[in-house]
Amino acid sequence: MNAATAISIIIIFLVVFFAIRYIVREKRKGNKCIGCPYAESCQKLQQLKQQEKKQENDQ
Repeated sequence: MNAATAISIIIIFLVVFFAIRYIVREKRKGNKCIGCPYAESCQKLQQLKQQEKKQENDQ
């Protein structure tokens, strides 16, 4: 394995690592549509949150 191959593998690993890290962080925040600029104000997301609150209140 030469230096160029090793550097390429490291770069690919880092890209995948940071992509997974970003997805995990966004999921912890509660974003359903990761990468969507309207995720916070989305009607569909607001409806899902209301349904979840309603189910919690029913229990």
